[in-house]
Parts: sequence; structure tokens; C-alpha cells
Amino acid sequence: MKKLLLITLVFMFAFATNALAHTGLEISSPEDGEIITEELREISLTFEGKVEQSSTFELNNSNGQSIPIEEVSIEETQMTGTFPSTVENGDYTVVWNIIGADGHPITGEFSFTVDVPVSETPVENEDEANSQDINQEETPLENVEDTKTNEQSQLPSYLIPVIVIVIIAIIVGIFVGLRRKK
Repeated sequence: MKKLLLITLVFMFAFATNALAHTGLEISSPEDGEIITEELREISLTFEGKVEQSSTFELNNSNGQSIPIEEVSIEETQMTGTFPSTVENGDYTVVWNIIGADGHPITGEFSFTVDVPVSETPVENEDEANSQDINQEETPLENVEDTKTNEQSQLPSYLIPVIVIVIIAIIVGIFVGLRRKK
């Protein structure tokens, strides 16, 4: 009986430590699903643990074209990239590739929208003005759906090992309780 309990504990901690060792994205600026209304010249990613210097990220527009990044700097858990000019209005995806302190490569992505107000020019046709208003109203609804999907997929890295440990503890408790009744 003690051997079974000891083996269960060894497996629990062996798998839990490996799952907790990986580094994930903690916070970003801009955030996932955010609509930026000011000029954007920098993107900042903060991770749950230290990242290696060879880590990088890429900014892609809605057509899949890569936007040039002037400089990427990495300090402990933060990676920052600057752009030679402001980012134009549109939808963007940040794809990051890091190597965590444990040496494992980890990738991820998030999206945001740049919608900086442009100086207004007179509109000659009222129909054009109405169609522009309709298009602007549709964009936030699409981003709300994307945000909900991404929020659901970003669970804390420790959640699964904790659930596994609790389930194993319950099974062991039931097993020990049944053995004592006999």
C-alpha cells in the first residue's frame, strides 16, 4: 500500500514540474483584441518567466505581410520591438517565438486593431459616408468574438497539473478508505 502511494506521488510531482516549467505570455501592449486609437510605434510582451536573447516576434497585417521591426530588445521577462514609423490603420497579428529559461521553444500569437482617427476630408457623396460608418461599426463586433475565443484558450499553465493532482489525491483517498473498511 505504501509503495502504491509513493509511486503515485513520484509520478504526480514528476509531471507537475514539467508542466509548470514552460513560460507563457503574461501581458502584452497592445493587448489581445484591443483597438488602438493612438499612434503605435512599439509593441511590448511580458512573459511569465525569463526568455532567452534569441527570442523574437513578428507583426503581420491582415494580408499576411510582415511589418518591419526596427529593433527587438529583451530584458529578463520582457521583449520590446520598435517600428521605424507608426503602424498604419488595420488589423494585425503578433506571432512570437521564444525560448524559455528551461530551453524549450514556445510560440503564440495575438491580434489587435489600429484605428487612429484620420483628419477628416469632406465627403462628396452621402452614400459613401454611410457605408464607412457601417464598416466602422462592424469591426468591434468581430474583435469581441476573437477576444472571447483567445481568453478561453489562455488558461494558466499550472491549472492542468493542479487538477491532475487533486484527482489522483481523491482516488488515493478512496482507495485508502476502502482498504481500512476491510
